[in-house]
Amino acid sequence: MDPACTHPLCALIGGTCSLATNRSRGCRPGRWTKVTAAAVFDEVRALLPAIEADARSEAGQAAAVRLAQLVRAEAREERNLLAQARDDEPELAEPLARLVVRRR
Repeated sequence: MDPACTHPLCALIGGTCSLATNRSRGCRPGRWTKVTAAAVFDEVRALLPAIEADARSEAGQAAAVRLAQLVRAEAREERNLLAQARDDEPELAEPLARLVVRRR
């Protein structure tokens, strides 16, 4: 586990930070749409219960890894999945925040 990373999702997955995009912000401003696709929210909606039920199980680990992939993919296209969820899918915002907001 990366000691500098404090994302709960990364702690579940283990290793280095699973949400890091390894890219500077603003590298390609305006290139992508600023709206997260409904299909992404649908997938997040399906992944969260598997993680919440048993994050240490094989299914829970696979769901955690996939969620991290989605968060990174959205960030690489200049979108913040959590911010979009707070605006467009408020029922997803709290469970998603518990996983992706860094602990202090």
